Amino acid sequence: MPFISPTELKAWTHEIHYVVIGGGTCGLTLAGRLSEDPNVNVLVIEAGTHHVNDPLVDVPGNRGRALANPKYDWAFSTVPQSHANNRRLFEPRGKGLGGSSMLNYFGMFRPSKDDIDALEKLGNKGWNWDSLLHYMKKSETLVEFPISESDAVTFAAKIEREYHGTNGPLKKCLPREWSQLQKTFFDTAETLGIPRNPDTNGGHNVGAMTSLTSIDPTTGTRSYSSTAYLDPNLHRKNLLVLLDAQVTKIIFSKEGDLHKAVGVEFVKDNSLDRITGIQKDCIISTGSFKTPQLLELSGIGNPSILSKFDVETLIDLPGVGENLQDHIVLSTIAEVETSEKTNDDLLDPEFLKLHKELYETKKAGLLASGPKSAFMFVPAEKLGSDRDLISWQDQMHAGCTDTLAQVHPALRLGLEKQYAIQRDLFASKDQAQAEILDFIGHRPDPNSTPVLGKHYTSLGCALMHPLSRGTVHIASSDPLAPPEIDPNYFANEADLDLLVHIAEFALRMMKTSPLSDCVKEVILPKKEFLERGREGLKDYIRATCTPVFHPVGTASMLPREDGGVVDAKLKVYGTSNLRVVDLSILPLEVSCHTQTVAYGIGEKVASSTCLK
Repeated sequence: MPFISPTELKAWTHEIHYVVIGGGTCGLTLAGRLSEDPNVNVLVIEAGTHHVNDPLVDVPGNRGRALANPKYDWAFSTVPQSHANNRRLFEPRGKGLGGSSMLNYFGMFRPSKDDIDALEKLGNKGWNWDSLLHYMKKSETLVEFPISESDAVTFAAKIEREYHGTNGPLKKCLPREWSQLQKTFFDTAETLGIPRNPDTNGGHNVGAMTSLTSIDPTTGTRSYSSTAYLDPNLHRKNLLVLLDAQVTKIIFSKEGDLHKAVGVEFVKDNSLDRITGIQKDCIISTGSFKTPQLLELSGIGNPSILSKFDVETLIDLPGVGENLQDHIVLSTIAEVETSEKTNDDLLDPEFLKLHKELYETKKAGLLASGPKSAFMFVPAEKLGSDRDLISWQDQMHAGCTDTLAQVHPALRLGLEKQYAIQRDLFASKDQAQAEILDFIGHRPDPNSTPVLGKHYTSLGCALMHPLSRGTVHIASSDPLAPPEIDPNYFANEADLDLLVHIAEFALRMMKTSPLSDCVKEVILPKKEFLERGREGLKDYIRATCTPVFHPVGTASMLPREDGGVVDAKLKVYGTSNLRVVDLSILPLEVSCHTQTVAYGIGEKVASSTCLK
């Protein structure tokens, strides 16, 4: 144990209490905690494999190199985006134990208090900041090492220990090395009215800071859900894992007015198989793209969509696959004059060889840490004039009115409530609408290639609270076919206009001392875009923007009458024991990189709060 074959699994019929579909960030968090009780048996079914001792996953300096590799990544694509030059955008999702926590770029920081309190305002009792903070802390251990008081202030990295876990399985830490370009970024931000915020993890995230990372500094390796919640528990006889098996359907029996999940069908080695006799709960943890697909293939969703592919409707839930939201980002990149080593130096074979040796012998050097970077979260009032704010409000209203007219009638009330909250958040000086990420080096971007020997700084500009809403639905009756993903980026024009102002803020930083003192040339956006002002920036965004890979919303936790898919205990409406435990349950996007929230959700559901 715990790895098991389909043949061995037959002996466990009627012995499995919990089936967890998807061994990703939430799924393994949940399975690891549930299996602490020796009286219950937990089965995890994962479509990928176990990437144990794999340098593409474990070595922080190899971040991004597993993307688009089918061994590690589902590598989805969107449908052509009509408001983004009809481009199909790349949508990676982790495939294997750990899910996207094995592919991400390590960011470990939290949303605002208002982001999480909005969940309770939308009708989800018990889902508030104080509750989720407890579970986010429970998931983690902050690994500290000495940092001088002056460095803590200079690099916005002064830890407030009350906001951090000390006994959780996931490890996190600050970077061991600092860059003067980070200091330059922070000083420039302050000049433009964005102060340092040394610890954004207590519910107030506006300001500039150095991010904690999901790296174990004692080993120099990625810390993620597999290393945290599964690998230390492989000795448990009540924790079973079936690998390389894709669940294609939930099997139900009817009990009164409800449907009970009694088993699942799955494909392994090109053969269809099943496990039945689930004693307690069946839990879907396959993420914001795969979760609605599995629900629909199992007969849960909008009948007009299911009937197109001859899927019998068991439960009419039109919210399945709707309400998709994600952060979206563009690059601003400049060549800089610096004597420091940056991420660009890893392009030099000799320099890379040196750091490989440092990593192999001492678990040190650039390969042992995340990318040198700093972050800034900016409210709307800092991105434009009073006239701009009024214009955005008008655009928001017009765009939201159009969206409400187009969505399924059963979703309108819930969407109206979401938009009311978003309008309040937009008006708040304490709520981030933009993230600007300072990557010390040339940010990976297909529109520009770094030159060996040159140094760069990149300001990634991301929209935190999009108003546009997209969809994820089945596109075939073939359960192994990918879903149809349509984020519908910029359907609400206010999203595009606000992103233009975020880009202008980043470009203004590059023209403001002290950052301007080291900028030699702006590489992106190219001159042909910059010369045409805001219209040029709009064209640049349409031509180059990419998702940040934080999709949420497609199985939203809302009252059923508001278009919800799951209730506050994450139980799918119309079922007695089917739950969704992943980021698809969030009805609103949050102003952070989402893995901290995912771990918190997994921990919360594993507690008696949700499952009892």
